[in-house]
Amino acid sequence: MQLSQLNLSLDRLQVAVALLTFIAVGLLTVLIYAGASRYRLAFLRRAAAALKYNFIVADPKTLFVVSITLLVALGTIATVFFGPLGTIAAAFIATIGPRVGISLCARRRTARFVYQLPDALLALASALRAGSNLSKGLELLATRQPPPLGQEFRIVLAEYRVGRQLADSLEDLRKRMRTPELDLMNTALKVSRRVGGNLADTLESLARTLQEKAHIEGKIDALTSMGRAQGWVVGLLPVFVGLMLYRQQPERMSLLFTQWYGWVVLAVIATMMAGAAWMIHKIVAIDV
Repeated sequence: MQLSQLNLSLDRLQVAVALLTFIAVGLLTVLIYAGASRYRLAFLRRAAAALKYNFIVADPKTLFVVSITLLVALGTIATVFFGPLGTIAAAFIATIGPRVGISLCARRRTARFVYQLPDALLALASALRAGSNLSKGLELLATRQPPPLGQEFRIVLAEYRVGRQLADSLEDLRKRMRTPELDLMNTALKVSRRVGGNLADTLESLARTLQEKAHIEGKIDALTSMGRAQGWVVGLLPVFVGLMLYRQQPERMSLLFTQWYGWVVLAVIATMMAGAAWMIHKIVAIDV
């Protein structure tokens, strides 16, 4: 009788454990699905905004699929060759890869805009000398200048035509592009409106100044290119060396991730590498 009761209790315990396991798996699945859905929506929202602001013709959903594909492919390769550490690195790269790509496209577009701006200001000054007003001169820039400058000034003109103040539209242009050159242009236009004067001469002088600034920045970039390359090498070399050592000596290298003193060593290494990267960036980042 006692044996049968014990068996019944064990059966009930097994049923309870199985039920709790099923509930836990279900809750974990729901949480994973909810987290994945939120991540997808946030990714699509940010990607759509970034693509729209930078006039990049691409589908955010396609970009999300590419990101997931990179995650699976890089994660599989890294797991086979480098183990769990490679999986974490691959997941990190696949997660930030699309954002870095969009950011690089935005920087290149901004650089092209800054490169086109002096010639556009000279053209605007010539239009003002020919008798056109400021809105007509900006319309000339919007129709005849290549992208991205023509695209941005078309947005400014579209907002101006629906009744918005030109100064507000130019201020939004500055916020979108985030370049000090537009700060100088907007300041010159505001000063000319308040105190008067020859706006064409002001814009021409500003254009010459921006051309000289671009010339000096080009020389600085050429002189500091070796320092930036050394910074990348110094920053990435320890990572690759660590991955190779982990592949050759996984038992010894695993102590860095399983023991407290290993975490201390990693923290010291990360702090020193971050400090070195910051110092190199300060040395080669010369503001004109």
